[in-house]
Amino acid sequence: MSSTLWQRCLERLEQEFADQEFNTWIRPLQAREREGALELCAPNPFVQEWVQNHAVDRIRETVARIAEALEALAG
Repeated sequence: MSSTLWQRCLERLEQEFADQEFNTWIRPLQAREREGALELCAPNPFVQEWVQNHAVDRIRETVARIAEALEALAG
């Protein structure tokens, strides 16, 4: 489920960020489900810092909205 959730988030985030920002900072993130949460891993400290300073709130909101929609579909 986490890959579906993250793939849907990426599709949405791609529309919200400029192409260069998305491809440089968001696309390299890897996601995994851990203890019922989606954990994002950055490939290096530069990406991690940029995401924390510029995108983490938007990512959290997107994940929450899509997870809620997927749960509603599941019943």
